[in-house]
Amino acid sequence: MPAVSLTHKDNLIKRMARNGISDLAKVFWKRLPQRFYLDKSILKLDLALTRVCNINCCFCPYQITDHKEKIHMSPRIFEKILKDIEDAKIRRVMLSPDLGEPLLAPDFIKKIISLRQFGITEIEVTTNGTRFHRIGIEKLLKEGPDIINISFPGFDNEMYERICKKPFYEQARANILGLLRKNNELGRPKRISLWLRGDLGDEDLMAFPEMSEVEKLADEICMMTEVDDWLGLVKQEMLPPGLRIQKKKPKLTKRPCAILFDLTIHPDGDIHLCSCRNIVRDPDLHIGNILNMSIQQAFEKIPDIFERWESGHFPSICKRCLMYCDPAVSFAGRFRQIANAKFLKR
Repeated sequence: MPAVSLTHKDNLIKRMARNGISDLAKVFWKRLPQRFYLDKSILKLDLALTRVCNINCCFCPYQITDHKEKIHMSPRIFEKILKDIEDAKIRRVMLSPDLGEPLLAPDFIKKIISLRQFGITEIEVTTNGTRFHRIGIEKLLKEGPDIINISFPGFDNEMYERICKKPFYEQARANILGLLRKNNELGRPKRISLWLRGDLGDEDLMAFPEMSEVEKLADEICMMTEVDDWLGLVKQEMLPPGLRIQKKKPKLTKRPCAILFDLTIHPDGDIHLCSCRNIVRDPDLHIGNILNMSIQQAFEKIPDIFERWESGHFPSICKRCLMYCDPAVSFAGRFRQIANAKFLKR
């Protein structure tokens, strides 16, 4: 979703440097060795432990997703993933691709512990905040993910029910404030961001009394500015008046979308590219199944997809997508991640 940070502002020098590198990358992209942005080692894995959710946000296609897609990952598939993670020496995992509430996955904390035992050092999750009390806030902070992004409309009950269509506001509010307070009490071991998804303007969202405390305790606060249409599945009439569908569509270039640089594994073991909008299993972005190949073998097929993209054969969903991310824009960050990963593996 298009969003802006309400708490973090780049300084002018950093912004100018990043823009300068981006402009150079655009000009010289065809001459850049692929290893500068797609290393042989896997930087991050996007892993969907579940595609089940307990709320029904108006801006999310979960409300119209086929029931057969709403499943948890089986122990057999998870165990195969753990083995492959260890073999490929993967260090970072994101547990929130496209749909579902990750904390609904059976034995969520046990899975986090297992991922760490098999070599993962950084785990990120995006959650709606409704399940913290079920796990235990202190347990979540001591044993849970390292980066916790909370997707939440804002501190107003009526707005919450307009957006999420469930009566969970009071519990979500208590969980979010409880998590931030306890994290602060423990010395802030986790990075916690609040992603506001309300249908009010930024000044109104920040004016709720709770936000003065949140602003002090959260690492970052972001606000959704527009709603992506999820390949045309989300319509304006599905939204309350305060939310609007994004109109501007970014122009595709022959530089493959940056979101395609990492593998995504669905609960049924299918391996795809695009953790963002590939909810329809585009065959052009499908690689295989974890039970029939290793994660490393799947990763080595990404250049084939890039070759088709660079020849002008764009996947069908990408032609309709509003979320294209030009890799030249994030080139500096990607190159730095590759360099850091090589240094850490020495």
